[in-house]
Amino acid sequence: MAQSQNNLLENIGVQVEVPNVPTFLVKHKGEELKCYPISTIKKKSKKDLIKYYCMQKDIQMTDRGKIEDQENAEIRDQEYGQNAKEQFRIDIQDQMDRGSIYTVKIPRADVYNPIMVSFMARQQLNNRYYGKLIDGLLPAKLYISLRPQFASSANEEGLSLKNGGSRGGFFYYYQFANDIELMMQYEAGVSWNSDTPFINISNMDDSSRRLSYLSLQYNESTILIGKAWSAYYDVAGFTDHYMAFGAQASGAFNAGTDGGASGTGRADKIMQIQTNWKDVHAKVQLQYKHDAHNGIDIDYDYSISGSLIYKGWSNIRAGIALSYAKFDDITAQMLALGIDGEDFSSVAGVIYTQEDFSVNALLSYTRNHMNDDQGIYLDGIGSELYLRYDIGDSWRLAGGFNYLIPKDNSYEYDYNIKKSIFSLQYTFGKKNFNDLIYIEFDLPNGKLANGDSLNMSVAVGIRYLLSR
Repeated sequence: MAQSQNNLLENIGVQVEVPNVPTFLVKHKGEELKCYPISTIKKKSKKDLIKYYCMQKDIQMTDRGKIEDQENAEIRDQEYGQNAKEQFRIDIQDQMDRGSIYTVKIPRADVYNPIMVSFMARQQLNNRYYGKLIDGLLPAKLYISLRPQFASSANEEGLSLKNGGSRGGFFYYYQFANDIELMMQYEAGVSWNSDTPFINISNMDDSSRRLSYLSLQYNESTILIGKAWSAYYDVAGFTDHYMAFGAQASGAFNAGTDGGASGTGRADKIMQIQTNWKDVHAKVQLQYKHDAHNGIDIDYDYSISGSLIYKGWSNIRAGIALSYAKFDDITAQMLALGIDGEDFSSVAGVIYTQEDFSVNALLSYTRNHMNDDQGIYLDGIGSELYLRYDIGDSWRLAGGFNYLIPKDNSYEYDYNIKKSIFSLQYTFGKKNFNDLIYIEFDLPNGKLANGDSLNMSVAVGIRYLLSR
């Protein structure tokens, strides 16, 4: 009984030590509620209170949160992209299935007196001061992920405070009577100091807005408009799991941006259509008449991209994604930067997942899409590898590499990326690697455009998720 109670409380977000006192039943508005002890409220008068959550007596958690074993570890690892959207939807559906949740506070001295407990609970439930928790009224997920880190980059000595991609936002969900599902998400970067730089390339952006979209889903098909994770990122994100370094060779985040303009990262001003058919996940995406990223003096006429992911093999998923962005024109300034045609990106990836380990790998080829440290564009072949091994339920070892090699006869510089990455992580709280501390090393063997080598980089940081 105690174990099932703990499981239920964990599902509704209770993370503190639960007091060892009885549960009780109470009737409210014709509905029988079961009240679970949540925490102890210490009082200077020594008359401590026990805080309870009261919910429908026969509540059964849905099975939607029990994702198939093959996908469970991956969704736990990938906190954004399509997996994050699906996990938000599952969480809110479970909240709605639980119904309304109420809070009451009972003096510890009275918790073993069922008549007194029931009387005090009814009084409080009818008192607006206590009211319903917002969980039962608003089908939304509110969250903030704090990510400070001390890190050194390849061109500086010593550790300094960086913003490791702190963000906050909300995810709203509503299901209509005809089973159409409405979803909205807004997410923005959180910085406690405007001078604190980003170190994670996937968080570089000219704006604090990371995501802002509206989508409608019916059965297995979805249409989305706004700023969201791109179709290209559905595959390019296979290896984007490092804490501070990585995501430099897939083509998702190009030209020092979040990939919003090119449509390969957090794509801006897009329309997406996606569908699932048996074991195949397909998505197409369109951007029309939008600004190019900084440093280019012409706009994009349009961009189109798509992805195809197959999930039919046991413990394996594989995918391919393409992106094509057409400029209004090729100007003299663009030619001087090495852009001699349209923006094209392609990536293929595979994931092999078990509960305790995974192997994630990809290959990419890009034209007029990636640039070097001097802003000169190049055609290149990239590869990324992410290996994960979990030790128990608290420790994780991760490692791999990022390689980007120019394959452009007209490119005259020495720039290339050849780096190994190693990460040690410790998770706490719910032990789902949303809350963790880590140390990560970047060991570069590539060169800058002028031929200079890079120094080792290190990052030490924490990630802490607050949500309801």
